[in-house]
Amino acid sequence: MNKVNLQKMADYIKTIPQQSFDMSIYREEYNYYDPECESVGCIIGHCTIIDKENVKANYVDDLSGEIDFHKWSEQFTGLKSISPEWNFLFSMDWKDVDNSIKGAVQRLEYIISGCKVSEWSKTPLIESIKLYFDLELYSD
Repeated sequence: MNKVNLQKMADYIKTIPQQSFDMSIYREEYNYYDPECESVGCIIGHCTIIDKENVKANYVDDLSGEIDFHKWSEQFTGLKSISPEWNFLFSMDWKDVDNSIKGAVQRLEYIISGCKVSEWSKTPLIESIKLYFDLELYSD
């Protein structure tokens, strides 16, 4: 896991207006071509800008011209998309539970601090959210 890059993501999304943030989509479909997100998007969709040159050089499909957000996120974070940590941070299911920048930053900081979510994928999503509320993950 690349904690430095995860912190870069947390720091960057703090600068995004809440109305431009949505965990259910990388970005609006018309905006899959440029590392700079100029639409509503999730953590991954917005954060390609912090790795702009690498994205352009290595993660743009030759035929479609679209960014491969999935592959880029795995490389940039050092987390495989099948891992509980990747799902905890980037799952589109958050749109129904906590679709806020504050929540996204707190999840990133939770993982960066070394906390484990290995049991998260084995429990219903709502139950895991209750667990994290109990752990005061979302307290001010």
